[in-house]
Amino acid sequence: MGFYAQLELGLVLIVGAVLFLLFLISFLFSVKKFQQNNLFGAVTYSLFLGLGIITSQLHIPENNPKHFSNYLFESELTKTPILTGEVIEELKPDLYHTKYILRTSKLNSISAEGKVLLLINKDSLQTNLQIGQKLIVASEIMKFPNNLNPYEFDYGNYMRNLGVTHQLQLKKENIVLLPSNANSLRSYAGKLRIKIIRSLKQQDFQKDELAVIQSLLLGQRQDLSKELQQSYASAGIIHILAVSGLHVGIILWLLNWMLKFLDRIKYGKFLKTFILLLCLWGFALLAGLSPSVVRAVSMFSFVAIGLQLNRRTSVLNTLFASLFILLLLNPYYLFQVGFQLSYLAVFSIVILQPTLSKIYAPKNKISRSFWNLINVSLAAQIGVLPLSLYYFHQFPGLFLISNIVVLPFMGIILGLGILLMALNLTSFTPSFLPHLYGELISLLNTFVQKIGGLELFVIQNISFSIALCLGFYLSYLLFIPMLKKINFESISLALFGILIFQGILITEAYFNKNSELIIFHGSRRTDIAVLNPQNLKLYSSNSEVKPTYLKNYEQETEVTSQILPIQNILKHSGKNILILDSLGVYKIPDLNPEILVLTNSPRINLERVLAEIQPEIIIADGSNYKSYIKRWKKTLAHKKIPFHITGEKGAFNINHQYEY
Repeated sequence: MGFYAQLELGLVLIVGAVLFLLFLISFLFSVKKFQQNNLFGAVTYSLFLGLGIITSQLHIPENNPKHFSNYLFESELTKTPILTGEVIEELKPDLYHTKYILRTSKLNSISAEGKVLLLINKDSLQTNLQIGQKLIVASEIMKFPNNLNPYEFDYGNYMRNLGVTHQLQLKKENIVLLPSNANSLRSYAGKLRIKIIRSLKQQDFQKDELAVIQSLLLGQRQDLSKELQQSYASAGIIHILAVSGLHVGIILWLLNWMLKFLDRIKYGKFLKTFILLLCLWGFALLAGLSPSVVRAVSMFSFVAIGLQLNRRTSVLNTLFASLFILLLLNPYYLFQVGFQLSYLAVFSIVILQPTLSKIYAPKNKISRSFWNLINVSLAAQIGVLPLSLYYFHQFPGLFLISNIVVLPFMGIILGLGILLMALNLTSFTPSFLPHLYGELISLLNTFVQKIGGLELFVIQNISFSIALCLGFYLSYLLFIPMLKKINFESISLALFGILIFQGILITEAYFNKNSELIIFHGSRRTDIAVLNPQNLKLYSSNSEVKPTYLKNYEQETEVTSQILPIQNILKHSGKNILILDSLGVYKIPDLNPEILVLTNSPRINLERVLAEIQPEIIIADGSNYKSYIKRWKKTLAHKKIPFHITGEKGAFNINHQYEY
């Protein structure tokens, strides 16, 4: 509500203060009566809602008077925008750029906060920037471009959910490096991580082995090949390549087991808790204090404290406490995929695993451990399944086998890896240890590639909407009472949950039976999709290479496509469409096209064409030269005819109403 509701910040703060006062009064009243009442419950829920709205509103850049974006409209700043800031994170590079997130401190001479994405040409810097590096950059501050085709991944929205609002494209001459603050914790963590990576590179690891080691232990996935990443995704264990709750949970379990002897001595639990927290945050420091690691360590720090309390505690309460604190500090976490997957997996394990373990209770210790591993894997997979389908559109059928084989060894893999990193820092590493660890990682990669290569068991291109995702989780919540106790009420709730999910499926199936024609924006190519309830026809100038936007469209429409060569005349929704290509043929008897599509830079006199056919609107796709489009734009502005440029306004849908 805080992000999506248009609320006045001052009013929200006043209401929040009133709710807090009511909460104190109702709390004192409940303590005096030694019982909770309905007023206390209602006020508490309202206070939590108010806190969420307040913290969200305070984090929105437009509501922060010191955010640099609020100064960009001042004329003297738009001419020469110069940003001063500190590099706080390195992102995965693309083919042409290295990517960093810069936390700003100044815009020109004005104190200004915020985060920007730096896109640095790969041939501009000899060495990569370091975390904690301070610098001055001078370039045009740009917003993230909008999606030009339907169902494309919205990179701008993804970055905004990381708190990054703008981007800069830089060359070497646009960057001035400043002396870094060696005392900064983030800077120290970055330098320590670089030192660890350099020491690992000195060992005799193969390229894929080193890439997986860096990903497993440090959260650095930049060197992972697409093929290897796809193998891990197809095998259903891509989660082990991102330092997250799984890794921190395993480390906590290992440490708790190793320090069990402290429970027997006086103040041992206090000492044990201190050591656990110290080790967890030490691991976060080794991993460079990346956001995903900090989130995971924060969550399991609460769990570690809860484990050592001398009273019964609820794991769910502990998890919700960590969730509450993290979202108060940064409400944008709520929209980040890693955050969602981590918490949903843990919640599902806590809720579902005890019920699954009761189905079968083997007496043999080895069988019991094996069965518990299956339960945990199933519970976690059920918890993250809807989100996985919504975000990644595939289901690894062999996930259970992969997790059963790999997870039991994750403790050994992580333990040996952390030991190797620590010994490398001291320059005292037994020669057998890197060789042993390399063989272990090589064995892991080989297994994953074998399992991931069984394409028959990987279901891909699954269309799963946000409505289905939310409907699944609502149904899941309504099933929980039946897991605890089977009675009329719990069965009714579970059946109601099934009806909700079925209702969403039926509604989507009914409303998705539409018909549309879309002219996509593609670089140096023409792609037109004609969708009918029965089929999808893709008219393409290049049928050999299918771009991502066409694959996404096929996936979301769930209709089998037929790829055909481009035709010059199409008809849809009662409108005639003329595709005018490089041949420049437009004089067609008895054809009065309402829509004219310009493709492949036809050499025409546009005024003469308009005198012949008088279309309602003209569209130019991405196959045309920019100089041609610029000339046509001037002509049509003079003629006052609507002109849709897909490179500026995105794909054109003939069924959508348009205003010019």
